[in-house]
Amino acid sequence: VWLRWRLDRETRPLDDLREVLARYDPLHADDMPLPPPALTELAPVHEAVRQMGERLAAHAAAERAFSAHAAHALRTPLAGLDAQLAVAQREAPPALQARLHRLRGATGRLSHVVSALLALFRSGGEIKRQPVDVGQLIARVPFEGLSIGLEAPAARPLADADLVAAALINLLDNAVRHGARRVQVQVRETHVVLADDGPGVSSERLAHLRQALAEADA
Repeated sequence: VWLRWRLDRETRPLDDLREVLARYDPLHADDMPLPPPALTELAPVHEAVRQMGERLAAHAAAERAFSAHAAHALRTPLAGLDAQLAVAQREAPPALQARLHRLRGATGRLSHVVSALLALFRSGGEIKRQPVDVGQLIARVPFEGLSIGLEAPAARPLADADLVAAALINLLDNAVRHGARRVQVQVRETHVVLADDGPGVSSERLAHLRQALAEADA
């Protein structure tokens, strides 16, 4: 019993450090900095974690700035391109109508992606959680040729509406590009699930994608 008590006493600072690091957010270190270490021996660990957090925050800020700048830079040219294609479609002979229609569709999808990036990095990427009406978001981002069904539309997940809209745009765009004609959207209290009738991917490709995601998280 005495040895157990001594062991618990000696390892308690490590448990405290684990809890502190679990709450530490490098992107909000100014508001919630790391507290001083409980033991002098843990000071190097604290300093190493703090420096790593600064590097991660710097990388995240650079990525947000680049994505926001790229999205702003692309939005105006894409709008001009769509306008020119609309004029060309009105004046073109019937033989070119189908091709121009496909070009306008591709331009529209790219504009959706740009809008998603702008929403994602709005105000420095701040997350504003509130009850979200997923049905209204879907109605604002319709996709031609895609039938969208909605289950449990009364559910209101607590989330950032702009970020949910950005995610829906990207997922619906992927469904269209990969041959889906119908998407079923299930709205739940904590998340939204999309399932489409597209051909999907092979088991080998799925394993490759999962490995790539795991490596990215690492």
